Amino acid sequence: MLSRQLGIVGNYCLMNDLPALNAMVVNATTKEPGGDVVLTPGRSFGEELRAIYRQDWYEVGVPTTGTLRKVWEAM
Repeated sequence: MLSRQLGIVGNYCLMNDLPALNAMVVNATTKEPGGDVVLTPGRSFGEELRAIYRQDWYEVGVPTTGTLRKVWEAM
């Protein structure tokens, strides 16, 4: 249900040299992300999670809806 929205978030992160924040959303039963999860190239799911937790997200500005729309259009 959220794959499009999470894909936009993940791709925005990759375009801005950030860990793919969308990877934090996992299935409640399996504790795994969906099949379309965006990850940083060369990173496993576990490595992506560790990078997400290490990132100082207070340094990162909140993207505008216009920026996210551009990401969607570029996908």
